[in-house]
Amino acid sequence: MSEPHISVERLSADDFSKLAEKWQELLETSDADPLFMSWPWLFSWWETWGKNLGLELALFGAYDANSRLVGLAPFYLHDFSSPFGLRIRRAHFLGNAWHISPTVRTEYSSLIIRKGLETVVTNALLAEVFQLSWDEMIVCDQLLPELSRWEKGFATRGRKIALVPRARDSGVRVPTQGAFQEWLRRLGANTRLKLYNRRAYIEQKKGELVLIRVTEDQIPAFFEYLNEFHRHRWGKPCFDDDAIAFHKKVIARLQPHQLALTTLELNGETISVLYDILAGPSRYNLQAGFQEDFDRKVALGTLHLGYAIEECFSAQSVSYYDLLAGYGKNSFYKSRFQGETVQFVTVQFARHPLMRGIYRVQAFLPEVLRKSLNRLARL
Repeated sequence: MSEPHISVERLSADDFSKLAEKWQELLETSDADPLFMSWPWLFSWWETWGKNLGLELALFGAYDANSRLVGLAPFYLHDFSSPFGLRIRRAHFLGNAWHISPTVRTEYSSLIIRKGLETVVTNALLAEVFQLSWDEMIVCDQLLPELSRWEKGFATRGRKIALVPRARDSGVRVPTQGAFQEWLRRLGANTRLKLYNRRAYIEQKKGELVLIRVTEDQIPAFFEYLNEFHRHRWGKPCFDDDAIAFHKKVIARLQPHQLALTTLELNGETISVLYDILAGPSRYNLQAGFQEDFDRKVALGTLHLGYAIEECFSAQSVSYYDLLAGYGKNSFYKSRFQGETVQFVTVQFARHPLMRGIYRVQAFLPEVLRKSLNRLARL
């Protein structure tokens, strides 16, 4: 059978702003992440940081013969000058500003492609992306299968591209189908104590512990609690003003049933906050904050996660509680939750001959020296 005809258009920022409905329709027919690759998340990111960071939108839409949207490649371009006068144009995936500025973290980066059309649409989209003027491409927090598809897509272009691994990270998602008590039983004794059993200790020693769902009018106070708890624990707020503006935009653009912001209150006092969002079959844990000096026998953050995971087991529409990437303050506590480990990679595709040569030489250097040189040259 012949491949379907696919046409690709570069979309403007105005097109982007009007694409919510068609974007969602495509997303639901794809394997792309339903939160991080959604229009509310990526458009809010662009609206918050695109202009402020001087970025050039490079968003491509793929259409079939019936003018149906069947693929999206959400990129932007950024010009960068190293301290040594080297000027580099980089293509980045929307949602992260690697080596540009701290924004929020967007995980599960991928193209958005209608199921069954992965190969032909990937090739069509990457062909257009390849026509852009860029020296390097940065893709953050991508899954290995998606990376493999990109490598094959680049190989069909017939030009040399060097793949430079930049970072690896691990996340955990907990399957939440079945019985909550059975999942608890499989946990280690200490983990089960922190996640669940300490509820009884708190109620016996301190008073009434209540899980409360945050309402729309309570969202500003929720973020204030989150930042204050983080200042106490880490010495800085969780979100700056831009990040708070971003999250408020995302929340406003989601459906009400997707919001799962909760607080733990003890005798009417807020002692822990959990920022979760529901999308597709998953509930994502985006952030948490709590009173660090509450009680030396109680890990409040872990206890609050226990309530959230229990809610997921009770919801037929939720298959996973996704703890996302990142480590705890003292250990990789997520690994103890009987979940599935998710491996994320951040990679750099270099096609400028000089840059390919630099990275080729770097491959022979010790890792510590290589990282130091990259930090100095901002590569």
